[in-house]
Amino acid sequence: MKKNNKKRKVFKIFFILAGIMIAIATLSLSAFFGLLYLGGDDPDMNMLNNSKQSVKIYDNDDRSMIDDEDQDYIDGSQIPKLLSDAFVAVEDKRFYSHHGVDYVRIAGAAINNLRGNRTQGASTITQQLVKNTYLSSEQTFSRKFKEMQTAIKLEKRLSKDQIMEYYLNMLYFGSGEYGVKNASLRFFGKEPVELNALECAMLAGIVKSPTKYNPINNYDNSIARARIVLSLMRDQNKIDDNIYNDYKNGDIIIQNALIDNTSDKIYLNSAIYEAAQILNINEKMLRNSAYRIYTYYDADTQNRLLSTVLDKEYYGDSATGGIGLVCDNQSRGIKAFATNRNINIFEFKRQVGSTIKPLACYAPALDQGIINPYEKILDEPTSFGDYSPSNYKDQYYGWTSVSDCVSKSLNIPSIKIMQQLGCKTSADYLGKMNIPITEGDQNLALALGGMTYGMSMTDLLGGYATLANYGSYKRPTFIKKILDRDGNLVYDSEKTVEIRVFDEQSSYLMTDMLRNCSKSGTAKKLNTLNFDIACKTGTVSLSNKSFNSDIYSIGYTANDTMLFWQGDSPMDASHTGGGSTTLMLKNFAARQYVSKSPEDFYIPNGIEEINIDKFSYENLNKIVIASQSAPKSTVISGIFSQKCIPTDKDTTYDRIAIDDIKFDQSGGNLTISFEYNPKLRYKVYKRDFAKGEYLLEDIKNTSGQANIQIGIDGFFGNKITVIPYYIDDDNREIIGNPQRYYTNSLISGLYE
Repeated sequence: MKKNNKKRKVFKIFFILAGIMIAIATLSLSAFFGLLYLGGDDPDMNMLNNSKQSVKIYDNDDRSMIDDEDQDYIDGSQIPKLLSDAFVAVEDKRFYSHHGVDYVRIAGAAINNLRGNRTQGASTITQQLVKNTYLSSEQTFSRKFKEMQTAIKLEKRLSKDQIMEYYLNMLYFGSGEYGVKNASLRFFGKEPVELNALECAMLAGIVKSPTKYNPINNYDNSIARARIVLSLMRDQNKIDDNIYNDYKNGDIIIQNALIDNTSDKIYLNSAIYEAAQILNINEKMLRNSAYRIYTYYDADTQNRLLSTVLDKEYYGDSATGGIGLVCDNQSRGIKAFATNRNINIFEFKRQVGSTIKPLACYAPALDQGIINPYEKILDEPTSFGDYSPSNYKDQYYGWTSVSDCVSKSLNIPSIKIMQQLGCKTSADYLGKMNIPITEGDQNLALALGGMTYGMSMTDLLGGYATLANYGSYKRPTFIKKILDRDGNLVYDSEKTVEIRVFDEQSSYLMTDMLRNCSKSGTAKKLNTLNFDIACKTGTVSLSNKSFNSDIYSIGYTANDTMLFWQGDSPMDASHTGGGSTTLMLKNFAARQYVSKSPEDFYIPNGIEEINIDKFSYENLNKIVIASQSAPKSTVISGIFSQKCIPTDKDTTYDRIAIDDIKFDQSGGNLTISFEYNPKLRYKVYKRDFAKGEYLLEDIKNTSGQANIQIGIDGFFGNKITVIPYYIDDDNREIIGNPQRYYTNSLISGLYE
């Protein structure tokens, strides 16, 4: 009996607790749904309506780059039912029956999550529209709750067709394309009303992952996903079996209509991406915002650049990618960008080869006072521990000036300079130019461009713009300034602080060497241009050296810095940076400055022009300041910064003399000995009783120890005269101090 009473009490307590829990759950759900349906703010329809217009973007002259009547937006009447059905089938099959939130789908997603399967989302099309229009992308319950609240309210304000219209216009499809009309034109070259079932399915499949399912870069993924969507459309009776069977094994020809209507589309996409990064928001939010973005875009430059980069005559293979960038030196504004590739220019990274040498080796070494342009370095096969690099085609030039090492793009001298400079110091200089180098990259291979992750084109452009600006760095940018919807300035690139990387003198010396590269080095195709241009080429070889993966030509004038690249597909080894990319640079620059040539590079204070002794330089590999009186034919004029002015001086022509001469008479023979100065000539005269004075020898172009043997007259004696001299610029003999010797004789003092 007692047992039964005890059981009754337990059951009673259980039912009481269960009742309490049910009551709490009921109250909680009531509160939840009450807040969900009655709480929150009404959606701002103005924000939604902004999506009908592209974000306002202006060029360098403050002219709108997007027509006010934006042709990218497509209204509901132009959206075929087949297209909207494709999106409903894969994104929200109960779209037309729910009121903004699909509780069946939420329950299914919750069960899947409990099972560890997180592939299924629960957001309806309406929620996706809300998220991309009104809310951030943070993954929190409060944001999700706001999303559901707003979706329910939006469904009360708009019809399903209106929601679908807004939704299809705000979606991102990859390749820089927003909105279903842009994607349709880009991928298929068709208006949306012209799409077939498989093409509609492909567009609907892309939005899950615009990168993974991008039909340009990942066609196999994209077509497989499209067939899945097509199957869902059949299962949901959006299409019949006949249509499904017609397309289930079909393929789609991807047009990649890269710039069918406007030449500024590539530039616009890059500007929008960068602006979103600056504002720390995603591109979707930016495009639906009221920001006004002012860029450095120059239409004339863009058109010239685009026609150059898209010209197939510059490419050996149609599969080869090409890029062109033009940056204004003063502002560092990118005023033109063209490519035949589907890329994000900020994230597209490649190995850069020899283009790194001026930035990582030569300019830092000049700045440190380690080298000067005329210093000679021994270029020969060299191993650096386990590292055994080689020059292009295994050609070596022996003792070579730093300037010629740059012009010829020699590898061994670059590595020797890196050894002196130190890899850490090089990495520090690169870091100042926003070129990140990993700790693992801090080795001698860095001198030749060996980097784990490569470099972005904009970072490489910024490095050369630093040299063009005499050592002052500022990040190249598409964006001049950004205003919010109320006209408040929220970003101004002109307020970006410049960083001093190299001193002006070192930068000018580097520029002068790169100018020589344009005249007689690897970029000599530029030598017909009638204005100052500095250039460095670069070539990246594949491991077997039979093919190249990347080629570059980067040049700058006093006005602009220009980068041209080809690659992304193996090219025959004959295609180098000095070839097609330099030809692209040459032809573009000629057109860019056809009406007005840029000014010459100015010479900064602290650069000195010094004459160095030609003989010492060419024969002894030494830099010696020439005598002040030296003939022009015996000197080389060079420019030096105060950090690297030579200290050794030659005095040959200031005081022409023979200080160490010796006359040794032995019997009937006289020996004259002294050290020849190879820059002088020597006349030896003999005077005797019978013939008078006559020229015995005229010694030219001789070095080493003199050992002149002269027979003498023991009775009358002789006068021997040695006269140093040189030939001046007017072909006159300039005579030095004569050295006389009177031989011993029986008749003393005959010639004194």
